[in-house]
This record gives sequence, structure tokens and C-alpha cells, in this order.
Amino acid sequence: MDGSLKMEVAWFDAEKWEKEYLKDKASKLDIEFFEKSLTPETVEKAMDFDAVTVFVDSRVNREVMESLDADLVACRSTGYDHVAIEAAKENEIDVCNVPQYGSSTVAEHTFGLMLSLSRKIYDAIRKVEDGSFDHEGLRGTDLHGKKLGVIGTGSIGQNVIQVAKGFGMDVVAYDPYGKEELEDKLGFMYVSLEDLLTQSDVVTLHCPLTDSNRHMLSEEEFDRMEDTLLINTARGGLIDTEALITALENDSVSAAGLDVLEEECYMDEDIEVMGDLGDECDLELILEDHILMERDDVLVTPHNAFNSVEAMHRIADATLDNLRNRENRI
Repeated sequence: MDGSLKMEVAWFDAEKWEKEYLKDKASKLDIEFFEKSLTPETVEKAMDFDAVTVFVDSRVNREVMESLDADLVACRSTGYDHVAIEAAKENEIDVCNVPQYGSSTVAEHTFGLMLSLSRKIYDAIRKVEDGSFDHEGLRGTDLHGKKLGVIGTGSIGQNVIQVAKGFGMDVVAYDPYGKEELEDKLGFMYVSLEDLLTQSDVVTLHCPLTDSNRHMLSEEEFDRMEDTLLINTARGGLIDTEALITALENDSVSAAGLDVLEEECYMDEDIEVMGDLGDECDLELILEDHILMERDDVLVTPHNAFNSVEAMHRIADATLDNLRNRENRI
């Protein structure tokens, strides 16, 4: 691109507020907004742009990478498992992400799920909506004095630990890349994953999904738990869904608060139309996810932990920096 010209950017997964918010911020950038996600079916819209930016709903696979004219894909998210990184490298396309926009936001949602389950808040709301004000079936448990096991001590995990200390919880953590200096700073102790699962009253996940940690919580891990409250606001693939259902049935897991599911493909579709799902969707996992959503001991939110006004503004601002300066390259 000629340095005297504005960078032409295709902004996929666009929401209405973004155009207005970015109007006076996007100097040196000529942005065209597309409501649709970037996929093999929509990649033609990205032709002739210098850069594209996408949210997690886009599928920037090898086919898309090999079709782009752009030399930069800016992810408006921390995770980038929806992007074919190796294909990007082969095609000399830089990929950037936004690593820390939602540290406090996701931590707050984590405790929202935790409190909703431990104090039976959702059940209480439904009871009142049904016209009943009695307390039967609504006795909860305190978080104070309980042991919280935090898997992953990046920026989100660290915020969760700080909030937990405010509740008076004892905290242990597991992270294969943990920093020992955090233990004294935040007041917790690193332990092995096995010890964390055995010791903790509550387990919460805050790590990226990789090939090596997919199904890090499966049958063997759930067998180490006893009446444990499980929270996942990270990635659905970290948990083996079938094994979780079994763990809920045998009370290894007392309840689960899930902002993510292992197969989120077409989760808004009725189960009757699943015969028409595409090849990229796993029908068996979709059915298992529906089993989870129908259980009284499971709360599911729609991958919404990131979604605060402040966090979305931080995403947009950081993405502009990534587009201009290629910061946070992966």
C-alpha cells in the first residue's frame, strides 16, 4: 500500500454502534463495514482490501486465507482458534489479536455464574415468577471459606483470583506457564492439575484452547472431583461434554455454569432441523449440548462473558492500533 494513501479495511461481523464509535477515531484508515462474518462464502467481499478484521463468528480457514488480497487479519478477540494460523504464515499474512480487553469483564461474569449457582438465584427468580415466595429448594452455599481452583493465570485468571480473595476464598491455581512471583502478589498457591481438581470446591477455567489441552477435563479428571461447582468462560473444547454429563449425574460435579459449549455451531436452531446442518457441525455434540442446557443443575449463557460496553470499546480501540501498527502479532 502507498504510504500516502489510507489503508483500506474490511470490518466483518460489524455492529451498528461500531461505525459511529469509530467515525472520529479511524484516521489513516478507510473502513468498510460488513454485518456478515468472513467465511468461504463471503470472502469475495474482502477482495482488494489491505486488511480485514473479524470477530469470533468468522471462519478464517485455509480457503479464506488463500483467497485474501490483504496481508493482515486483525482478530477482535483474544482467542484465535477460528483463524488458520499456519495458512496465514504460508501466505505471508500477519494475524493480530486483542489479548487483554476483557480481563475484568470475564472475571465478573465468572462470578455472576458462580453466585447464580451457589445461591440458586436463577431458581429463586423462576419461583417468584411462578407466584411463590417460599424458600423451599433455595438454600444455597457460601463462597466464603471455599477453595477455588483457577486453571490458567493469565490476565483473566489473575482478576478472578483477586475477586475471589475479596469473597474470602482460598485459592489454588494450575498453569504450566505460571509465574511464581504471582503467588505472593495475589495470595494463592500453584499446584498440579490433579491436586487442584481433588482439593477444590469450585473449579474455573481461564486458558486458551490448543491441540494439547482439548478435553483437559474428561472422565479421569472428573473422577477426581467430589460435589464440585464447575465454571467455564474460556472455550467449550476444554471440557469433554459427554464426560461432564456423566459427572453431573454421579455428583462428581454438583452444578456447572457455562458461557461456552463444545459445539456452538447452530445452537440457536431447533433440534428438529438438525438434519440440515453443515459438515462443519458435530451433530452428536450439539445434542449433548442440548442435554446440558435442559438440566436444572446447569446454567448456560450464550458466549457473553466478554460483552460489556467498556470491553467492546477496548476491543475497537485496540484493533485500530493493531491495524495501524500491527501490534499484538501472533
